[in-house]
Amino acid sequence: MSLQIYLVRHGKTVFNTIGRLQGWSDSPLTAEGKDIAARLGRGLAERNIRFDSAFSSTAPRAAETARIILMHQGQAGLPLAQLPDLREYCFGGFEGEFNHALHEMIAASLGLPDVQAWKQAYQNADHHLLAETVAALDQLGLAENEQQFVTRLQNGMAEVVRQSNGAQRVLVVAHGMAITSILKNIDFNSITYRSVENASVSRLRFEYGKWKIDSVGETAFLMD
Repeated sequence: MSLQIYLVRHGKTVFNTIGRLQGWSDSPLTAEGKDIAARLGRGLAERNIRFDSAFSSTAPRAAETARIILMHQGQAGLPLAQLPDLREYCFGGFEGEFNHALHEMIAASLGLPDVQAWKQAYQNADHHLLAETVAALDQLGLAENEQQFVTRLQNGMAEVVRQSNGAQRVLVVAHGMAITSILKNIDFNSITYRSVENASVSRLRFEYGKWKIDSVGETAFLMD
């Protein structure tokens, strides 16, 4: 079986715009977020790309993005399966906090001089330093550590494969940190620890029981 996956990050949201942490919490797509999802749908239609099945996480921002893409691509009637294991990283007690506040706390906890030093350390780390640090700092004990996050996403992608039996091309709409972790689990050097752009496409293949990466964070599909 050869399965082509178009792995898409959801459109821009209110929390993305105002700089708040958005893992298992949710906020609505902005007008810009809806527009870029529509542009992606039109761009896929222009290239005659059609899907046999479609998936998203259970987060409303991901599901709405998927539906907008399918509507503008001409496949509004294609059923959308929503999988909880495709959700974004869980920030636990930090959900909804301002991004900069968490980054400052992490930098201080690691003895780094400033947020810029922390971000550089995070992007080039040999493991998910953010997940491990947030899990250690979360006083509620709800934030995911790296193993929990990666294992959940592996389960989610395995479920995509299972439910796509017989399909050839599949749409999956997920989240920034989630997509990065999925990519790094296939090829660690494919991307640094950062989020791909909203409505970008990372193309994967699942063949003979193995994952391969064809592209990372493409924006060429967006229709002007």
